[in-house]
Amino acid sequence: MDTSNTTRLSFAALDQRLREMPEGAAGVLNTPPFLKFLNAIAFVGAMVGATPYFLIKWLEPTDWMVWMARSGLVVLVVAGLPDFIRNCGVLGLRFWRWRDDQVRQLDHDREYFEYILDWLARFPETELNENERVARLSLTQLTAKIGLIAGGLDKLGVLPVVVSAFLFIRQWSNPLAMPAWQAILSAFLVLLYFIAANSNLMRIRLQLCHSLLVEAGKRKVLSLGKADIPSVGVRLSGHRP
Repeated sequence: MDTSNTTRLSFAALDQRLREMPEGAAGVLNTPPFLKFLNAIAFVGAMVGATPYFLIKWLEPTDWMVWMARSGLVVLVVAGLPDFIRNCGVLGLRFWRWRDDQVRQLDHDREYFEYILDWLARFPETELNENERVARLSLTQLTAKIGLIAGGLDKLGVLPVVVSAFLFIRQWSNPLAMPAWQAILSAFLVLLYFIAANSNLMRIRLQLCHSLLVEAGKRKVLSLGKADIPSVGVRLSGHRP
């Protein structure tokens, strides 16, 4: 007995299938684990470097505050620079040979997406429709939340981080002389960049799940339609005068 039609489709199962799928040519764009760790350190460095600018509002400026601000800036630059250099190199190579990489990626995606679509088409049509509605609603809500929190900042890429680093570097000789509004703006831009980046990754994943569910639903409808055609023909021939 085929139990596929009695099994509920979960997003956890769909995500597991997607995780098992090799990345293909686009896998080079994924950030290696050690660079993710360095990015986390860079974020901590930015927060540490911005802390003295807030402390001087309540405490008397001292040398350790200057040391703390400079140390945070150094950690931000040193820890964030490897990922920045790698991204520039990877994007440069991708732009240089974009046609070959695109063709290889499309061929790769087609093979594995067909496999996932065949698996999804085994579920009942109601399950596919329900999950598609959930994915569409979640995608709409997530897009609205990103717009509410980050506005159009998510379209600027790493520019907010570059602006934040520039504001700190230009005050290197006397970090505590940096105006409070610039310190607040710099810390806010870094924090907002990480929020927008993670939110966009979530949105890309949701868009993929939604597209797969829509295509699987269409495939299910077509398969059911083809299965009904012979029986309809038999019934019509039985009533033929």
